[in-house]
Amino acid sequence: MAGKKEKYSVKAIIGIVGMLVFGTGTMVSSKLMLDTSACPVYYDWEYGRDYEPWAHGECPPEVVKKFEKPWFQTACMFMAMLVCIIAHAIIEAVSHNKAKKKAANLAIKSAVSDTDKDTETHSLTQPAETAAKSKYRTWQYWKPYVIIAVPSIFDMIATSVMTMGLVYIDVSVMQMLRGTMVVFATIMNILFLRRRVRLYQWIAIIGTVSACALVGASCILGSMGSTTAKPWNLQIFGCFLVVISQLIQSGQIVAEDFLLSDVDAAPLQVVGMEGFWGLIITVFIVSPLLMWGVSGEDHGANEDFVDTFYMIADNPLILVFVVIYFISILFLNWAGMTVTAETSSVVRTIFEAIRTAAIWVTDLLIYYLFAPNSVYGESWTTYSWMQLAGFLLLIYSSQVYNGYCKYPKIFRYKFEDDGRCKGVFACCPKILAKSDEKFAAAQKKEQEKAAAATAAATLSAPAKQAQSEDELDGSTDSV
Repeated sequence: MAGKKEKYSVKAIIGIVGMLVFGTGTMVSSKLMLDTSACPVYYDWEYGRDYEPWAHGECPPEVVKKFEKPWFQTACMFMAMLVCIIAHAIIEAVSHNKAKKKAANLAIKSAVSDTDKDTETHSLTQPAETAAKSKYRTWQYWKPYVIIAVPSIFDMIATSVMTMGLVYIDVSVMQMLRGTMVVFATIMNILFLRRRVRLYQWIAIIGTVSACALVGASCILGSMGSTTAKPWNLQIFGCFLVVISQLIQSGQIVAEDFLLSDVDAAPLQVVGMEGFWGLIITVFIVSPLLMWGVSGEDHGANEDFVDTFYMIADNPLILVFVVIYFISILFLNWAGMTVTAETSSVVRTIFEAIRTAAIWVTDLLIYYLFAPNSVYGESWTTYSWMQLAGFLLLIYSSQVYNGYCKYPKIFRYKFEDDGRCKGVFACCPKILAKSDEKFAAAQKKEQEKAAAATAAATLSAPAKQAQSEDELDGSTDSV
């Protein structure tokens, strides 16, 4: 009888649909924000010679500008991530109350027995609670909240650089160029985590690079005959920024793998704390630098945040896109965790391809159906076929890299080694030594736990035997 096909739970299906909807909403709303125009804030030193002060919606047409505010989008992203810590706190409170009630019930049942023994044990173990142990426990509690600041910095820079690139290119091109992540992640894995890359993976990397080159070329060639797209040199610059953002993002992955490997923290807690640190750094460190420390084309600043909020108030459509962006990121984090917990890695890799296709289709529908002849969305050109070919090659290379599309007659897929590089690949001895020390410490900790459990079982055996003998004597006496 044929075996039944594996069925996903309702929660998994909701998570997959959520990632598709909110993943698409995040990218599309980000681009819509960048393409929406509004009146800028009036500065007398900038406009005083030529224009009188204007009210909202009444500025001269020649001063209207697009809402190209990448760092503001980064702050919105971290704010949405910060909300996850509230969800984590609610879940922890509910779990704590359940555990407290359960412990109270157990305490009532065992309060009568072994009173003297418990008193003696308490008197012996109480002095052992030294200040050093108390400090260690305090650090272990706060450790996830502190070290998550490092990956947050990587995420902040990568997201902002990627959004800067999105100013110049279409959102579908940006999403496909994010496939270069696998190239940089592979290099980082070799250099810092000493992981071996197999021959079939190198072939897949070559395919990924070729696919991204096709996508980038279609973007540049398509802009040459267009009157609405950015100039070809800015398109190249946008593609370059997106690729650089993936290099930075791969550094974030390595930092999380290295710093958070031995941290016992819930996924919502990690996301929430990353949002907390990212928002703090963006608002109190980066924003002042962008306004007063780094010059640019936004009223003399790199990004003028006074102008940001003025433009949001000037055009309510920007606020609509901001809200969609915020909600999409908020629920995307939840959906991503649900999919990770309820499905396999095969589903996640296939989903990434579907999401990229959904983003592209949505952008085409915006241009041809929802907002025709506008600045929103993207059109289908002759070079879009080249982009489609690059997209299909990118999907295929991803499946080959992850081992889902196999060619056993050509490549080996089973190896006797542990997957770690040796010799020339061990080029960062300090980091690798620290990684090995953490691995050895974790093993030692597990061995100590096992030994303690064995000792506790050995000590409790005579007590259980004595208790059974007492019960036997009692039953004999009653007879």
